[in-house]
Amino acid sequence: MVGVTISGELARDAYLYAYSIDEAYKFLFETTIEPGRAVNEFQLLRDLADDTYTAHPSINNDTLHLQGWFDVGAEPVVVTVPDFDEGRYWILHTMDLGHYTNAMIGSRTRGARGGRFLFASGVWDGDIPDGVDEVVRSESDLIKVMARIMTTGGDDLEAARNLQDQWKLETLSVFLGVSGPGQPIRDYPDPKSTNWLARTNFVLAAGSMARADAEWLTKYHDIGLEPGKTEFTPEQLDAAERGEQLGMAHIRDLAPEMTNAGKLLGTRADLQDGPRDLFAEGTYLGQWGLPPVESVYVKVESGSDGQPINGAHGKTYRARLLPPEVSEFWSFTVYGSDDRLMAHNAINRHSRGDRTLIMDDDGYFTIVLSADVDANAENPNFLPIPEKDAYLIMRMYGPSKAVQDGEYLTPSFDVT
Repeated sequence: MVGVTISGELARDAYLYAYSIDEAYKFLFETTIEPGRAVNEFQLLRDLADDTYTAHPSINNDTLHLQGWFDVGAEPVVVTVPDFDEGRYWILHTMDLGHYTNAMIGSRTRGARGGRFLFASGVWDGDIPDGVDEVVRSESDLIKVMARIMTTGGDDLEAARNLQDQWKLETLSVFLGVSGPGQPIRDYPDPKSTNWLARTNFVLAAGSMARADAEWLTKYHDIGLEPGKTEFTPEQLDAAERGEQLGMAHIRDLAPEMTNAGKLLGTRADLQDGPRDLFAEGTYLGQWGLPPVESVYVKVESGSDGQPINGAHGKTYRARLLPPEVSEFWSFTVYGSDDRLMAHNAINRHSRGDRTLIMDDDGYFTIVLSADVDANAENPNFLPIPEKDAYLIMRMYGPSKAVQDGEYLTPSFDVT
């Protein structure tokens, strides 16, 4: 490989391919491996995420979470989900380390009925136990789980926590009551001392992702993308550095243009062959987000004056909207444009939606945006915004086909 010229375009495109894999891996390392948390155990978020939650951008403010990682390299895992009360949204959502969704099991498809679900590697060929409702295969041995249970907070929070406590995660051997093979021993690369090539190659070696991504890897072989490869030529290391700079600049340039996540998030079948920059954008703007059949995400960045939403200098916005067609629920959540996280406000209110807004007499909903919490705190239709540039994410869970196709008109937030 010495002497091979790697163009800036090839380096950038290779980075865009690897970006989602690398971001997924870094999240695994930072939230689980580095702090010494175990895989195949749920990490429970017992409160609605707010401005104190900084682990990943644009998390919702509508649900409790059961998150963590499955490692199915040695054997499958079985998740047992309780039955729910009618009308409560829930989902068992998993994604492989390629940032593709591989399971969306929840109230949209099963109503209030829970069940048992087995997660296995793509090459596992064991017997499926009795009582398992569904088997999910993964191209990566490491699988991100982000389960959600809707709650409006307040008195409802304890009911949601009680349901959260009834979820069970077991390896197949524990589920069957037999001795098992134990967890695989993995030498996880530390992001602080490795580059994105090494980390991506680690992921590609842990499962069958390299086989699934063979066409992409053929294109980027010269830069050093190869399962398990850790040693790189000076030309490859230089290209990796240039590719990261060019790739991130491209991702940041694209971000303001992305107002609907329909082409950014989804399953491997949906997006495997799609543009890698759009796929990377889905990771950048909404890591671990749901595909459009489950939830449509619409971003609102500016008011009626064409300027970024910003509560400084007493600026106030008002929007009136008809509710979108959804089978589950919908909401708006506010994030700061600088860090893509929720910003602190005195009443710790970060979202409003069909479960918290009061409908007007004519069937419309009104939302008021302002940084003046003292003047608006008693208004249930008030949503605080920070005194800095911000954006809203409208989430529509269980969207109709028309909503999925982008036919729902996002309301205008008029400056008042």
